[in-house]
Amino acid sequence: MRSSNVPGGSKTMKKRLGSGCLLATLFVCTLAASAAFAQAGKVVFAIGDVIAVRGAARVPLAAGSPIEAGDTIVTAAQSHAQLRFSDDALVALKPDSEFRIERYNFAGGQDGMEIAVFRLVKGGFRTLTGQIGKLSGDRYQLLTTQATIGIRGTHYQVQICAPEQCLNGNTAARSGMYGAVYDGRIAVANAFGAGEFGLDELFYVPDGEAPIRWLAPPLFLSDKLKPRTSTSKATGDLRFAKVPENELRPAVPDPGFVYVATEDLDRFGFAAGRTIVVGSDRDTLEFDRTTDPRLRLSIDPEGRLTRFENATLVASVGSAAILDTGRDDSPSGLNWGRWQSSGSSIAQSLGSEIVHNDGGNPTALPNSGQVQYAALGGTRPTDSGTGQVGTLVSGGTINVNFTAAQLALSGLAVGFGGATYSMGGTANIANGAFTTSGVGASGNCSGAGCQSLIASNFTGFFAGPGGVGIGLDYYFNTRNGGVIEGVAGYKQCLAGKC
Repeated sequence: MRSSNVPGGSKTMKKRLGSGCLLATLFVCTLAASAAFAQAGKVVFAIGDVIAVRGAARVPLAAGSPIEAGDTIVTAAQSHAQLRFSDDALVALKPDSEFRIERYNFAGGQDGMEIAVFRLVKGGFRTLTGQIGKLSGDRYQLLTTQATIGIRGTHYQVQICAPEQCLNGNTAARSGMYGAVYDGRIAVANAFGAGEFGLDELFYVPDGEAPIRWLAPPLFLSDKLKPRTSTSKATGDLRFAKVPENELRPAVPDPGFVYVATEDLDRFGFAAGRTIVVGSDRDTLEFDRTTDPRLRLSIDPEGRLTRFENATLVASVGSAAILDTGRDDSPSGLNWGRWQSSGSSIAQSLGSEIVHNDGGNPTALPNSGQVQYAALGGTRPTDSGTGQVGTLVSGGTINVNFTAAQLALSGLAVGFGGATYSMGGTANIANGAFTTSGVGASGNCSGAGCQSLIASNFTGFFAGPGGVGIGLDYYFNTRNGGVIEGVAGYKQCLAGKC
């Protein structure tokens, strides 16, 4: 195993029964119609202190409570709520938030009268949009002080940060609105500019400035609630599951496969979080972060990966050898290594070779400028088809254009006897990670021992504050069904000198 850490019809009266009765009937019908229009949805569950400001009243909310057009839903500190609207939209409000239902109408279909206009006054939420967003995207709006958001069938998250309010680790984030898109697309616009953002993209709208793309996920986008005993939950009702973190899950290098490994986070401090990429021979490539509640890792005192477990892979080194290990003691926190030979335990029938590369989660990646990265080292590459172990001839260099959110790998080369395989290519940066999967990198081979290649790819992540390091997994798919794979670590060149 090789690894790298690093979203009724109306009725017409035919007969007058008397003015008093007629007036009373009309009054009741009007109230019924008004109430039907006003109710927008209901509370799925509430934790802590959650109220609706409805006119001059402050109405406590619990599971099953109706919510109406015109309501402002307020969550106190360490409190949150999940709402379901009549078009099946789901909204998860974070602590210390104010969310107003400005306008809402949905009669069960696309009749031209459907509309959903919300306003986020403060705080944040995550949402899976409903039928209005899917069928009539132009009838959906989110209003904030910083910008207006329009969508079409999407899953996204936003957070408004007042000055000094949101902490990204120990550092206060700039004020403004931050967001992430997990599915679909959103348009963000204000008087200073506009931008569109899609799958796995993050954005930031500074106060009084145009929207921009944001490269690394701020830590405060995740909920961190302390336990509360005051919980109200709708029995038998649909629960809005926790929105997954913004994860980049590259395609496996060969046929699709499920692979698992386990690590005990209690055995090693991950104060700033970690990112890890793990590859096993030809069958799987796993990319994950410790922000994923399903991920468990075990690291030995020397910083070597000994167990990995997430939703799809469980593996333990057992008595297998851990070879080709390396680490960067800089803030990147990069570690890499390779498991070899029998003795390891993997949940599925995989080969015995595993490579891994891990490092600290990236924080505060630059949004402009170009930076070069040089190779620190890496594992020796393995060929799952022949069983050979080769040589990492060169890790090459990585040039990053933070302005365009792209990077370019060049000069990576590995050797196996009479064959030298080289790789280069470009990839877009999203959520502090990148991959050529689905696009492909450029792979070549020279020498008498070359095997025919059918695909070449690389996947990786930025590590540490400002993205001072990069962890990379590369793999060549050969025509005989094998995969040549390895991992490498890179450091940021200082003042342009590598």
